[in-house]
Amino acid sequence: MTTTIQVVAGVASQDDTVLACRRAPGRASEGLWEFPGGKVEPGELPQDALTRELREELDADVAVGALLDRSTVPVGELVIDLACYEVTFRGAPPVHSTDHDELRWVTREQLGELDWATPDLPMVRRLTAS
Repeated sequence: MTTTIQVVAGVASQDDTVLACRRAPGRASEGLWEFPGGKVEPGELPQDALTRELREELDADVAVGALLDRSTVPVGELVIDLACYEVTFRGAPPVHSTDHDELRWVTREQLGELDWATPDLPMVRRLTAS
C-alpha cells in the first residue's frame, strides 16, 4: 500500500531571484535543495500549514498568495503531494533555518544548477520555463 503525504512549499521571489534552501546534514534528503515548507497536519488548511511551517523553519512571517503548482511525485515507498504557493515575507527575509544549512537567492536561470529534491522539480521546471 502506498502512503501519500500532503506537503506545502513557499516560493518566495525577491527582485529577479527565488529563495532556495538546502537540506541540512542528518535530515531526510540532506544536501538537496527545496522550497521551504513541510507537511500538512490533519484538519489543517494548506495555506495555514505553510504559514506555520515557515514560522517554525525560518522564523518568518509570510503572506501566502496564489497556488503556483501542485504535483504528485513518487519518492521511494511514499507519494508526495506537493502544493507550491507564492509567498511574500512580512519584514526582512530569513537568514537562517532549523532544517536547512544554506539559504540562497538564485535567479531562475540558476535554479537548474542546483541538485533539487524530486518533489520540487515540477515547480523548478515551471519557473525555468517562464
